[in-house]
Amino acid sequence: MNAKLIHCLVLALIIAGCFACLPPAVQARLPYHSYTYDYWGDVVYSPAAYLPNRIITGEDLGIGDLRTPTDIFIGKDGKIYILDAGNGRIVVTNDRWELVRVIDGFENNGVPDGFNNPSGIFVTEEGHIYVADTDNNRLVELDPAGNFLREIGPPESDIIQESFIYQPTKLVVDRAGRIYVVARHMNQGLIELTPDGLFRSYMGATRVAWNPVDYFWKMIATREQRERMALFVPTEYNNLCIDEEGFIYVTTSALNEWDIQRAIGARSEDDRYAPVRRLNLMGDDILRRRGYFPPVGDILIARKGSVRGPSMLVDVAVDDEFRIYSVLDRRRGRIFTYDSEGNLLYIFGAIGERFGNFRNPVAFDYLGDNILVLDYEAGTVTEFAVTAYGRLIREAVRLHFIGKYNEAAACWEEVLLQNANFEMAYVGIGRALLRQEKYEEALKNFKLGNHRKYYSRAFYYHRREVIGRNFGLIVGVLVAFVLALYVIGRVREKGRKSAYGEYQSEVEEI
Repeated sequence: MNAKLIHCLVLALIIAGCFACLPPAVQARLPYHSYTYDYWGDVVYSPAAYLPNRIITGEDLGIGDLRTPTDIFIGKDGKIYILDAGNGRIVVTNDRWELVRVIDGFENNGVPDGFNNPSGIFVTEEGHIYVADTDNNRLVELDPAGNFLREIGPPESDIIQESFIYQPTKLVVDRAGRIYVVARHMNQGLIELTPDGLFRSYMGATRVAWNPVDYFWKMIATREQRERMALFVPTEYNNLCIDEEGFIYVTTSALNEWDIQRAIGARSEDDRYAPVRRLNLMGDDILRRRGYFPPVGDILIARKGSVRGPSMLVDVAVDDEFRIYSVLDRRRGRIFTYDSEGNLLYIFGAIGERFGNFRNPVAFDYLGDNILVLDYEAGTVTEFAVTAYGRLIREAVRLHFIGKYNEAAACWEEVLLQNANFEMAYVGIGRALLRQEKYEEALKNFKLGNHRKYYSRAFYYHRREVIGRNFGLIVGVLVAFVLALYVIGRVREKGRKSAYGEYQSEVEEI
């Protein structure tokens, strides 16, 4: 009883300490629910992994309002680039939100030029700025000071349809200088350009999911009905980012609700109905989906109320140091974070008018441990700071990835002190115990974490260990059993012979 009381007091002190660290505006009431999903698909509420720290406006920077900003990018040097589309400019600040420069125009071969509804921005390690100048049908490259270097117009190739109108929306550039572009109404994947800006190929087109029911109806439908039906065509992407290894993460929000529900129900590990993918240089999806459910955002899909349908993923960001990635759900204003295996770590964010809520989030990125979210409608950037709980999870994932399993298990133990219902913590501890060959203890943790794959693996090694440890005893028991059977058989045989001999004697006497 005393031990339980002490445990409860420790938990109470931890929770009180967490709330004491919250900003005053947040202490009264959190602006959103923080939760995960368990193995059975039920919501499990948890401590907040991130909390709103501040909201930055154009007025705070002394440059007037931000009007319909469309993208945000954090450079390797910590500089923050905000693509203020409504004002046709790029706002650059340092990591302390001190204004560095505003790029609202440039000289293009001696002629004043500017942006027209730009949608995407990317900055290389050297500081070169690439902009997807959407309504000008081009890409623009600027030097670190904002001076014009070149423009890249519509790609030219025999495989590009003549009717295609080039409207680039997002882009990334790899270390070799290759440019990968997302364009409107392009369902052949990403447009890959050479460092010189020439069209090279399409890359990473999604696999077409064949629906036998639709196919049957198309067979019996009239020509007019077939024209009105949806075609079996690949899904177009809406955003992308590149990690330090050169792999490209892409998102799409054009998947059918029932296809996503089918992937959730089947706990799918393939990419047929995947709203987020990780592409290699060949365009193949290599994203791991080994969590309880595939990374699709919310598992429970609302079909009633003002906000219906699955998560609408519109952006993805990678934290290379911690080997995790996050996706942004524009429909409900939530950010979902996964580890490299596809395990859901935490969820936060919401649509609303309170401090820390969004009206229309369109882009986000990592600034160190913090996360910056760009609001298209409000014209603001919300900075979220990681909590002690979120930092423990991130550190546990990082330590496991670099092979420090004991240290990772210690972090997971601390996570469980704050959230005893977090199944991934039990799995993390179990994996560490598995590598330490403590199979029986690992079994208990995998059972608590509802991880059947790891439980089966631990059970296999535990069974082999038990058999090896007791091999002599098992062999001895088997030998004794065989000998016992042999002796019993011999005794029975002698008994039968003796009875038969007595029977023969009686017959002879008669």
